[in-house]
Amino acid sequence: MVILQYQTGHRARCVEIFDSNVGEYFAPWERSEFIEFLDSLDVGPEYYVCISDGQVVACGGVRIKSPIAELAWGMVHKDCHGKGIGTILTDYRLLYLEKSTGIECVKIDTSQHTEGFYKKRGFIVTKSIHNGFGEGIDCVSMKLVTGI
Repeated sequence: MVILQYQTGHRARCVEIFDSNVGEYFAPWERSEFIEFLDSLDVGPEYYVCISDGQVVACGGVRIKSPIAELAWGMVHKDCHGKGIGTILTDYRLLYLEKSTGIECVKIDTSQHTEGFYKKRGFIVTKSIHNGFGEGIDCVSMKLVTGI
């Protein structure tokens, strides 16, 4: 597995990864927001792709607004769930943030489906909105106090 900085050539595959997760992890309306996000990356946050066997299988990024950072648009292709790829990508992003000076807190808005994943990494729930992203997809706001 290789983690690389996102390039515009990865765009189509990242959208495919998003599409593979619509319904359980993302609401259909979020697709246009994600595409806008990808199209703004030349001036936006750091974004990465995970490549396995020559194929982009995951993507995710960070936004830094010191002293707060956010994990942004992290996802693994549905066919690759349960293989530890999300853990590798999340740990990579958290390590990147750990090395950034002045970061006191890392935030994420996620769903109830991945809440436990982030709790294992020390994140705590700060707010939860039932169906906040769409029918069956709660918006769970979480934070990790880094102490850096």
